[in-house]
Amino acid sequence: MALRYLASTLALATSLATIAPAVAQTAPATDAMQPTLGEDATTQAEPADSESVIVTGTRISRPNLKSASPILTIGAAEIKAQGAVNLEEVTNRLGQVQPDAQQNYQQSNGQQRGAKLRGLDFNRTLSLLNGQRIAGAESVDINLIPTSLVERIDILTGGASSVYGSDAVAGVVNYITKKDFTGLQLSASYSVYNHTNRDNVSTPVAKAFGITTPTGNTTDGGRADLIATFGHNFLEDRLNVSVFGEYRHADGVVFADRDSSGCQLRRDTGNPLRVNNLICGGTTQGPNGTLAINGQNYSNLPGSPGTFVLSSTLPQYQNQAQRFAARPYERYNAGGFVNFKASPAAEISASLLYLRDKSYNRLFGPYIQGGTYQINCNNPFLSASQAQTICGANAGSATVTVPVGVNYGFPGLAGDRDRETFTNTQTRASLGVRGEIAEGWHYDVAGVYDQSRQLWEPGGNNVTANVQKALDVVSVNGVPTCRSVVNGTDPACVPLNIFTANNPGSAALSNYLFNAGLGRSDLRAKFWDVTANLTADFTRYGIRSPFAEQGLAVAVGAEYRKMQEGETRNQRFIDVYGGVASRFAKQDVVEGNIEAQLPLLQNVSFAKLLQVNGGYRLSKYSTNSQTFNTWKIEGVYSPTPDIEFRYSRNRAARAPGLREADQTVGFQNATIVDPCASVSGVAPRASLAACRLTGLPDNLYGSAIAPGLPGSIRCIDDVCRQRNNGSPISPEDARTTTFGVVLTPRFLPHFTLSVDRYKIQVNNIISYLGASFAVDGCVLTGDAYYCSRLVRDPVTYQLTSTSTTAGYIQGGNLNAYRLYASGYDFQAQYSLGLGATAGKLDFLMNGTLATDQGSQAAVNQVRLNCVGYFGGACSQPAPRWVHNFRTTYTTSDGVFNASVAWRYIDAVKAGQNGGPGTTATSATVSDFTRIPVYNYFDLALGVNIAQRFRLNASVNNILDKQQPILANTYDYALSRGNTIPQRYDTFGRTITIGVTTNF
Repeated sequence: MALRYLASTLALATSLATIAPAVAQTAPATDAMQPTLGEDATTQAEPADSESVIVTGTRISRPNLKSASPILTIGAAEIKAQGAVNLEEVTNRLGQVQPDAQQNYQQSNGQQRGAKLRGLDFNRTLSLLNGQRIAGAESVDINLIPTSLVERIDILTGGASSVYGSDAVAGVVNYITKKDFTGLQLSASYSVYNHTNRDNVSTPVAKAFGITTPTGNTTDGGRADLIATFGHNFLEDRLNVSVFGEYRHADGVVFADRDSSGCQLRRDTGNPLRVNNLICGGTTQGPNGTLAINGQNYSNLPGSPGTFVLSSTLPQYQNQAQRFAARPYERYNAGGFVNFKASPAAEISASLLYLRDKSYNRLFGPYIQGGTYQINCNNPFLSASQAQTICGANAGSATVTVPVGVNYGFPGLAGDRDRETFTNTQTRASLGVRGEIAEGWHYDVAGVYDQSRQLWEPGGNNVTANVQKALDVVSVNGVPTCRSVVNGTDPACVPLNIFTANNPGSAALSNYLFNAGLGRSDLRAKFWDVTANLTADFTRYGIRSPFAEQGLAVAVGAEYRKMQEGETRNQRFIDVYGGVASRFAKQDVVEGNIEAQLPLLQNVSFAKLLQVNGGYRLSKYSTNSQTFNTWKIEGVYSPTPDIEFRYSRNRAARAPGLREADQTVGFQNATIVDPCASVSGVAPRASLAACRLTGLPDNLYGSAIAPGLPGSIRCIDDVCRQRNNGSPISPEDARTTTFGVVLTPRFLPHFTLSVDRYKIQVNNIISYLGASFAVDGCVLTGDAYYCSRLVRDPVTYQLTSTSTTAGYIQGGNLNAYRLYASGYDFQAQYSLGLGATAGKLDFLMNGTLATDQGSQAAVNQVRLNCVGYFGGACSQPAPRWVHNFRTTYTTSDGVFNASVAWRYIDAVKAGQNGGPGTTATSATVSDFTRIPVYNYFDLALGVNIAQRFRLNASVNNILDKQQPILANTYDYALSRGNTIPQRYDTFGRTITIGVTTNF
């Protein structure tokens, strides 16, 4: 399989080479749409011998520096060609990145945290702005970065912790801004989604559940982006000042506006309304109600007040249609950059950036969810048959109450409480100075300060403690009245009738049940980072190889980082979501590093360059007693100017983030059954030997679940406790290797091809391990590694207790076992001149062949490789091959350009059907066995209408290719839209028109 993809890629590169004889003359470079996707930062333009360059992945700057690690560069022209509104959309297209779609998550908080390189999540990819950390790991939001001033994005795909510190396990994404912007530039763009709705696998299912799906053409989701940028040079061009202001607005798109998402597809083989084993999933908190009575679920029959039917005979309430598939938001950015070349000894840079982003999620109205309440048997809202069902022989009794589980919704009472709001604000300031203090000696000192705030107001949909009083209703002269009104304990009580379908409620009832004020979580973070580096080139001192022209170069540095985070929650938030009223955490980091580069051979026979590099960093975190180190060993060998071999071996690391390290001891309910107990006469799940390891005496093995009875076990459902025991978390230890070849043949100017192999193994991974990890592991293996995590009360031997030191299942942020990622990266670019007046063609290709992407939770658990799968244990798709291929035509005068991009996503199979770590059963099998190959085609056009006026237009997904429609997608993609929006285009075509004028 791997050879097939390798062969196809080399064939593509060869086909580019075969058109070389047609070259008459390479057209002069223009700024219109130059290819800027290259194998490293030096591919685009070789500097003069006396000019030093800075390459992402090293602190050493020197002439003609080559990177030993693969670096992918995305330029401003490529960003513009894609019509991207968010930088996240740009990186999501790359095969090296596991895509993410923060604006399409119902649970998203509006942050866009960067890129997930190699599928290893955000927290293992370090995000930089001009070589410095953007913010603390949990506070990074790339919305802060102005797209109008982005010169390029460098993506280093390999471990870089020895250079940049913790988090650079999968690699580094460095957003680099322009330093010499001049003039006034006004830009405006507007984009919409366009889709032709048509019948598909979901439409007959929706119809069976009474849901009408749209037909015909739909245009929606408008996004406007307005940017004003001004820059000017002073002091004979030694001082550049640039400022910008940006406003973005996006309209929301609801699921009901698309043919594929009118209802939430679920697999169900028993529902009488199913179509091809599919149903529309809904919620029990609907206007029919779902009442748990004596072990059976009943609902109110619509149109027949006072009549219960089994809930299984009615479809659940369909609450999806008006949820947001794409969240609306409003965003403001502003800031400025200063770059001042005071002298060769001092180049000063400073920046100040501000962001305010407000986004919304739509909920589905107030509801009562899952509480158990006492219903008095003489409740006047009960019909005779309902009273009989609930109370039996006690129907009508004024002294008997019966516990009833209540789920009931009031869609008509939504009002302003029908949404949750996230407001993110961030301010970032940086200051740096660098220069040459003597020949060959350079210094670089920089500091970053960032403060952010996230205000979460999750709406007022959840009920208050008033529900029980509203349900305790008696008849007063034939008028249903709260008992608390009669006895005077709560004169404001409003009676609640949950024994009829579609209770419209009233403003008074809404205010009494739900109007306890909005929940509010206020999360504030601050971040300080100071770095100091000194680079010395010892060539002039003769410290060099006798066969090399350049000598040893060494960089030494120190770094200090401080992060702190505080959160406050009001009582309403705590009532609904739990937690504490306030928390505060902080973390200090002190690091020292050294890096060296030594050319061994230069410009000798069979060696244009042979160079070795090394690096070492020592890190100490205040939240961990350990001091840990990271290192790198690299080599570059160019036998001729046409070919370069490179190798990099890194020990990278990721220390616990601030929230992970804040191991506050606490308890929470866990939906677990004690594995050593007998439930309804069924034998315990765990063996006797395993239960001994949990501290259970043999005579209690197989005890019946009987809460409160002596000699019984009572950990079942929501009375179990999970506890984070406050133990420190060790840093992750990653070993990353990359090696490859770069071809730049002189007989084919302007052509580059690189092929790189990458291998990453992350040990001792930091992960959230819930109570089920310990319980299931104990059951399956009988190993003390798992069983010892069940900490029983020393007196009752139960997993629930009033004790603060026992009676719980260990869970929370802990060290688990391993993550893996490996594969091949392919990058090629070629510029073909068509003649002095005919213009030129630029070709650009980036592809990734994945061979391994998976995990292993513990040494005795299954080793997963998810390449080629989606769903099941593998969550989001991990295609074996992904590529982007762009062809651009530019006229010789640069007035017009046109570009076509081809995005390819390989086929994947359903992991539920016996995929990695899964044994297919009727409960796990998927009817959607495979997502086929996906090909997307994009078009971009640009034209100079006047000397200072440029028009750009783009259409992504020109053919309006329908996304894969799947069931149960929330389980593995956090999507209620029956697809995987992170990977596939969800809304049809994206049409963007933009204008730019310069003064």
